Amino acid sequence: MTNITATKTIDELVLEIPEDKIVLPTIPAAICIGEAGKLHQYAMEDKEELLAKGLSEDLINDLTPRAKFLQDKQSEWTAVYQKALTNTKEWSVKINEASQLQRELKHDFQFAFRNHPEILKTLKNILGGNGNMDLIQDMSDYPAFAKQYPDPLKAINFNTAKIDRASQLSQELLDLLNKVDGVKNSKNRPEKQLRDRAYTYLKQLVDEIRTYGKYTYWNNEEKLKRYSSEYQRKFYEKYAQEKATKK
Repeated sequence: MTNITATKTIDELVLEIPEDKIVLPTIPAAICIGEAGKLHQYAMEDKEELLAKGLSEDLINDLTPRAKFLQDKQSEWTAVYQKALTNTKEWSVKINEASQLQRELKHDFQFAFRNHPEILKTLKNILGGNGNMDLIQDMSDYPAFAKQYPDPLKAINFNTAKIDRASQLSQELLDLLNKVDGVKNSKNRPEKQLRDRAYTYLKQLVDEIRTYGKYTYWNNEEKLKRYSSEYQRKFYEKYAQEKATKK
């Protein structure tokens, strides 16, 4: 019988994993990749005993390309996520700047139009509201208002650079808004989904080889450790120690 999977690329095989079989990383991807490398080394050293129990040598050899595939997909996802985080930090800086500028503009405009009750009444439509979307709108409304009623502002020697900056911030914040939303919805990013599939694909093989190792060396405590996650073992040991300390 022809092995159909042998003719498929890793990309194709990964995309064939059913949605309900995809697992999220329970350990950092870098740790998973490193442990897969050690597992390959151990399995090669114990190959004769493992093959005698029915493990295929092809599965052992497949560890390296699966680990490399995860490494590549993790790098792609990290690049996307880090860029999104940078956008989030930039958003935070600019929204804080806009908030401070809004306070200054409100103070300046209320003073400039203090003797113009009808204009002040119109101004209240700008001063009302809260939240980031209102703040972005204010950064656009204040310049329009200043253009419509320039004389009272000129009378107090108003710094028009504030208006220019408000216009810039309005556009910059709108541009960043979609990028920031991308961080909040990061789980839907294709790079994230493919990374999770790559992790699942490697984990499936790691679990299978470890199962054979545990079966083969069930009565050999030293070798048995080779076929379990060192990371998880240390994690549970630390958890047990902390729990015992609290008691």
